[in-house]
Amino acid sequence: MLKRAYKYLFLFLLPFGVISPAHAQEILHLQKNQTIGNGQQAQKQKERLAHYYYLNHDYEKAAQLFGELFKKKPNNYYYTYYLNSLIFLKDYKEAAALTKKQSKKYSSNYRYQVDYAYVLEQAGNTKKSKKVIQKLINRVPRNRADVINLANALQSKGYAREAIVVYEKAMSMPGNSYSYNLERANAYRLAGDYDKMFDAYLNYLKNNPGNGQLVKNRLQFTLNYDVDNNLSGLLKKKLLVKVQKHPDNFAYNDLLLWLSMQTGDFETALRQAKAIDRRFGGHEEEVYNLARIALSNGKTEIAGKAFEYLKKKGENGDYYIEGYAGWLKTKIKVAEAGYPADIEMLKILDKEGDKFLDEAGINKETAETVKELAEVKAFYLNRPHEAEALLNRALETPSLNPKQKAEVKMLLAGVLFFENKSWDASLLYSQVELDMKNEPIGHLAKYKNALLFYYMGEYQWAKARLDILKAATSKLIANDALEMSLFIKEVLDEDTLGFTLKIFGAADRFLAWHKPDSALVWLQKIEDDAPGPVSLQFVLFKKGAVYEQLRRYREADSVYTNLVTLYPGSIKADDALFAAAKIEEEYLGLPDEAAKKYLQIMKSYPESVFSAEARKRYRKIKGEIKETEDGAS
Repeated sequence: MLKRAYKYLFLFLLPFGVISPAHAQEILHLQKNQTIGNGQQAQKQKERLAHYYYLNHDYEKAAQLFGELFKKKPNNYYYTYYLNSLIFLKDYKEAAALTKKQSKKYSSNYRYQVDYAYVLEQAGNTKKSKKVIQKLINRVPRNRADVINLANALQSKGYAREAIVVYEKAMSMPGNSYSYNLERANAYRLAGDYDKMFDAYLNYLKNNPGNGQLVKNRLQFTLNYDVDNNLSGLLKKKLLVKVQKHPDNFAYNDLLLWLSMQTGDFETALRQAKAIDRRFGGHEEEVYNLARIALSNGKTEIAGKAFEYLKKKGENGDYYIEGYAGWLKTKIKVAEAGYPADIEMLKILDKEGDKFLDEAGINKETAETVKELAEVKAFYLNRPHEAEALLNRALETPSLNPKQKAEVKMLLAGVLFFENKSWDASLLYSQVELDMKNEPIGHLAKYKNALLFYYMGEYQWAKARLDILKAATSKLIANDALEMSLFIKEVLDEDTLGFTLKIFGAADRFLAWHKPDSALVWLQKIEDDAPGPVSLQFVLFKKGAVYEQLRRYREADSVYTNLVTLYPGSIKADDALFAAAKIEEEYLGLPDEAAKKYLQIMKSYPESVFSAEARKRYRKIKGEIKETEDGAS
């Protein structure tokens, strides 16, 4: 038997809090002068002092005090700290005497006998330690509670395999009908036998199908440490076999769906979600939740199929409206994704959307569809008047909540600006800002209103509003406001007449209206006019954004990287670096280069709003790279 490390010692915290070194010295001084007094207060102070020594690894003093406390009041609490202190001191003789005495005094409490065996093992007397453990195993009790207590005592000191033997012996006893599946699963986990752990959980579910959430919670703990997905792969194989053998067991089917979602296997998850709904009925919610999560993860094909499944159920389906709306949303996303956008498909979806709204009406369930259709009509099909009419109809609908109405007004303001009705748009932004002043959408409305004045050439007014937003509760809005304010100031300082800023405004307008080709023309005009270094760095950043919309990712990457190289101190340097890294990671298949850029953000721009996300992506890439290298070796 291998010598077990001290990590198996259970260190329970005292309820009296940690004391400062100064307070500890004060108590010591009082102790030496015998002025603490007697009674409960003296006991409490001694406990705190002992705890202080223990936390500061002064185990000699801790052992002395806990030993005194235990002698006066021999409870499990003092015993645990006293024993742990002795073991840390390697005073195995005293520890053995303590545990042996307790095991004789409380022969029915298996903890003390296991502690005795553990101390013997730590002292190097493995032969005697094994003998004590074997004696316990040979006398496995019949009572279920005693069996579990014995196994838990063994597990607490690292004897997980011995605990498994206890459970197996208890199961084989005449008259026993209890499987100990849950208990054995935990013991298998501690022993590192994940294959048998999964079998135990699945056997438990066979007889307890209503306790699926309990099993999920326990499996989640294990899967959190499954870095290479080996364990999830093993569990999936076992579940597929169980589902085939027991198709009517809901718990197995549900667990396979859950596992597929956990591992991002949306294709299997969709298959399983539909199978559950068809076989057991009344499980459309699972399909809907899968569709939403798949869409948020960029899995538009899977999301579209899931939403379409709900849509095809018709009006009798519980999630028909949600499915229809989700299907439209997904299809619109796909049509908009390419460049140029698939206008013919958007025309078809526009008609489909109108049909859906005629059927379902405009209400809080369809408000999202209203906004999506309005964007299509205004910015892709060049029918802003229809978009305006649709959004106004939505604002007249009483069932929309305040946030939904604010969102509709925000989009309507954008459509009005597209129609050159700038002051009408500003009025709507101001209304949202006033109505939702303590909400993030209220801050966004203020920011959009400031941008509106920038587009209109009212630079000082725009800057004044942006400066107020620097203190916004939303970090992203505050950061965007700060950068926009600095952009206006620096470009105006370089070109006091404001000609360059007007051209920037024109480019930004077209970019906001999904017309990147037109935006590129205006940006190229600034670059051709040989601007100063301030304007040039902003030109580079905005050109990168345009190339992204155009799906010209190599050019976008080149421009962003050039900006960082030429102007590392630019306020847009961290934005450009992060944008370039994302392109390299997601579109160009250059994870090594992306990782270098994420690392550069962490080191050179630690205060960047992208720093946390860069760290997360860097770790993910390095893990994937290591896994690839390991697989190739």
